[in-house]
Amino acid sequence: MAQDVDEASIITWMQGASPALDGIMLSTTAVATYAALWLILAFALICFPEHREAGIAIIVSVAIAFVVTDLVLKPLVGRERPFEVLDVVPIVDAPGSSSFPSGHTAYSFAAATALLLYERRWGIPALAFACLVGVSRVYLCMHWPTDVLAGAMVGAASALVAVRLVRRSYVGDLEAGG
Repeated sequence: MAQDVDEASIITWMQGASPALDGIMLSTTAVATYAALWLILAFALICFPEHREAGIAIIVSVAIAFVVTDLVLKPLVGRERPFEVLDVVPIVDAPGSSSFPSGHTAYSFAAATALLLYERRWGIPALAFACLVGVSRVYLCMHWPTDVLAGAMVGAASALVAVRLVRRSYVGDLEAGG
């Protein structure tokens, strides 16, 4: 419980930090909802043969992150969201799932890490944006800081697995003459 108290301090410190930040954080979270931004990017990359493998890796990494986060960990852990525990009113619609780990963060780190492994010049800004997504989830009182940290780890691990799978598949296709 002491951990929750420390995390609560971070969340309450962020609340009302700056009205100007509200719009930025709301926009950041909205763009990352349902991994839409990342999937649009992935499908755009697939349209170009030289970036197709990266696009496929992003899709696979987001899919792995979804399974681990939403189908395994959230139901297993069942952690309450900060707005359910603290005396704060969120400025964003509350999701119906549990808090641990952050899905927005997991998908963002999955996609950004996969992109980084293929395209460093695009991956670095993508990782910076993924970090902003994580901060937005805490700022908006949707997640505890450890939910975001766990989401980032799940996402990065998902990308590592996905890239390995996709690269093996591509090497197999090339060896088979495809």
